[in-house]
Amino acid sequence: MDKELKPKSFWSRPEGTTGMILGIGILGGLGFLLYSFMPIIIAAAANTLYLVGMLVALAALIYMIVDPRMRNLIWYSYKGIMRWITGLFVQIDPIGILKSYVEDLKDNLRKMNRQIGILRGQMHKLKEIIKNNSRQIENNLSLANRAKQQDKRNIMILKSRKAGRLKESNMRLEDLYRKMEILYRVLNV
Repeated sequence: MDKELKPKSFWSRPEGTTGMILGIGILGGLGFLLYSFMPIIIAAAANTLYLVGMLVALAALIYMIVDPRMRNLIWYSYKGIMRWITGLFVQIDPIGILKSYVEDLKDNLRKMNRQIGILRGQMHKLKEIIKNNSRQIENNLSLANRAKQQDKRNIMILKSRKAGRLKESNMRLEDLYRKMEILYRVLNV
């Protein structure tokens, strides 16, 4: 599937749309002006001197339409003006587009670095919670052993159950910490 990259025609680019709209406006305006000034043109054509001047202007206009170099000059000028007008509203400069894309990427990188810092802070907090839970597990187990030695069955059951709940909680938290650690390593590459 070797597709040849064909450059877009002028009319399919953003400046072509601007050119089409402006071209239709210019043709409409010229038609309206011709219609509005038709009585004046007819009256001027009655005078021979004015008629010669209008014929010379018409000949110059026909020469500009027929001569390929003049046509190309007008066409390139028109395209340049349309590109400039479109550039006022839309970014069409490839280097400018790349610069704005790079700025967006830099902004995203700053946001991602902020989020990585937040993730690292959450990992630290989670590790502290796991350590505190481990200390409480050891404390509850030692209290349960003392209660067992002192034959206090209710306290022993309560402390051993609490230690069991904290162990389950630590298992879930450690699993979450491992996932966060993997995510941190992936993001910090």
